[in-house]
Amino acid sequence: MRRDRGLPVLREKELLAAGVDVGPLRRITVVLGRAGGGKWHVPAKAAGWRSHCRYAQHLTGSPLALLDVCEQVCRHCAPVVRVEPGEEALWWAAADVVAADGRVRRLQEQEVGPRSWEGYARVLWEAARHRDAEVRRGLESWTADPSVGAGARQMLKAWSGVLERSETVLAGWRAAAPAAREVTSVSGACDAVAADGNVQRTGQELAAAVLQSRWAQPFDVWAAVRQAWSGVRDQGGEATAARAAAMLAVEAVWGGARVRDVTALPGPALVAGAGFAAPAQWADAEFQHRWQQYVLDCCGRLGEALGAATGDGGDGRQLVLVSGWPLTSKRDAELAYLAQYEQHGPTVPFGGRRTGYGVEPDHAVVLSVPRFAARHAADHTRDDRQRVILGPELVAGTAEPDERDVLALLRGAYPYLLADAEGDGPGARPTAMGRRPGRCGAQPSSGGGPPTAGPARWRSTTTWSSASTAGSPTTSIPAPQPPRWRTCPSTGSRTGCCAWTSSAGCVLRPCCTGCTAR
Repeated sequence: MRRDRGLPVLREKELLAAGVDVGPLRRITVVLGRAGGGKWHVPAKAAGWRSHCRYAQHLTGSPLALLDVCEQVCRHCAPVVRVEPGEEALWWAAADVVAADGRVRRLQEQEVGPRSWEGYARVLWEAARHRDAEVRRGLESWTADPSVGAGARQMLKAWSGVLERSETVLAGWRAAAPAAREVTSVSGACDAVAADGNVQRTGQELAAAVLQSRWAQPFDVWAAVRQAWSGVRDQGGEATAARAAAMLAVEAVWGGARVRDVTALPGPALVAGAGFAAPAQWADAEFQHRWQQYVLDCCGRLGEALGAATGDGGDGRQLVLVSGWPLTSKRDAELAYLAQYEQHGPTVPFGGRRTGYGVEPDHAVVLSVPRFAARHAADHTRDDRQRVILGPELVAGTAEPDERDVLALLRGAYPYLLADAEGDGPGARPTAMGRRPGRCGAQPSSGGGPPTAGPARWRSTTTWSSASTAGSPTTSIPAPQPPRWRTCPSTGSRTGCCAWTSSAGCVLRPCCTGCTAR
């Protein structure tokens, strides 16, 4: 919810369903007016073009309960609706309660059955636990207030109830999802089959034979077989069921496909040419036979690889830094099971991902996972540099990892953390190396604040503040003042100094990658 668009719309029915007492919210009043039976407007104090809304001029308002009229407020007047700070905190907390309650109810209404880790990763990212600290911080400062204190205490109670229900739903999802051992074994078998590249090459040859045009996107038959076969085996299905699922997945695309390029078909031919009235009929029959045989061969090799899996790694626990968080994209399907493990430390920014025509931010987290999961994640992302970084193993019998180990891993993704700002204190200044111009062309200011040169986006104090502090994805934390400039621990002799020490723009990428890329 964007605060620059005014207070969110609340509905009494949804509030009551979420267990919120609407009494304190009904006592929130605003002065509004309207001409006839149209939208409500905030009376304008300025005249002419200076007014926030042309319909608000020459109106005389009267106090109204905001809960009764918030849906009928003009969209131009909504951003200028003003209430007391305590009432505003209560209103925003109520909106968080309603939103979290709606998500929990939608999950509870889903049919009972097997769950996937991809779905769990999406549900976890939207879970109420990520808003818990901010909601409580916004309400606890008003619990002793004589005017809104009772409402704040009741809102905290309603939020705790929704949070508890959210955690119960997450626990049920984890219980219905496949076991991690099974998931890692199946994924490891797929990686082993795909390692030599023959299955991808054969699939590409078949796809080229039925490609509609040179601009069309070829069907990735190996990815379809892998996904369908893995989905069944992850849930404990037998080999025959997995083979049937893979066959159906490919048949849905290639079942009635016509060959466009006979020369793309691999040789020698598997179907005799006798009995066909035209070469095109033979080509279609040859293609249908080949893709069915391809699916059977892939499933056979996958089954053999799964039977040969050793399940190495042990059951001890190990810290890992996982970037590209949350694990909700298509490429994360075989890593999404990591979302079930406990997170340590904050969620820090780490680059971005393309979504349609835009880009949304990515993050990185430190997880405590079993050693077999850490080994699988590292092997699965071997070709994706710095996607998963292994940390130290945890000492047997310890409940929590050493905070220094967690922060050291996080600095590999985001060099300057909130803990660093607290340790530096108000008198910190840039180091001599930090004052040197970097490859990005930015020079730190003398006070240790935002760079005074470089890309325009880093000359904005607001952007600098939001990019200098690592918190949860939905938590607004004040920026450290001033930031500390220092040499990146991962910098080697090949670069001399890390580019982030003199340009905030480099903190969006891992330090050594930022240096070598420039």
